[in-house]
Amino acid sequence: MSSRQVSMVSLEELVPSKHQYRKFAELFDFKSVSKKLQKLEREDKYKGYGIVRLFKCLLLQFMEDLSDRELMRFLQENTAGKWFCDFDLTDKGIPN
Repeated sequence: MSSRQVSMVSLEELVPSKHQYRKFAELFDFKSVSKKLQKLEREDKYKGYGIVRLFKCLLLQFMEDLSDRELMRFLQENTAGKWFCDFDLTDKGIPN
């Protein structure tokens, strides 16, 4: 018989403080990019995941040299990738 343990954990705690995505996030000014991207988003009727999140996904895809399908799987399995792209730990929004 297997036992299940329930713990409260945050995604923030699961990503090491020295992780390369954290270092990149510190170097890159997402606030200024976000302002510019949100102007574009207002003009588009379809919001989906949000333009800032999609931009972060594209950056991650480039940094990790992933295809579209590989990115989807990476985001399903990688907590640091979820953190970087602003998904929740148990986010159901990541496509299967």
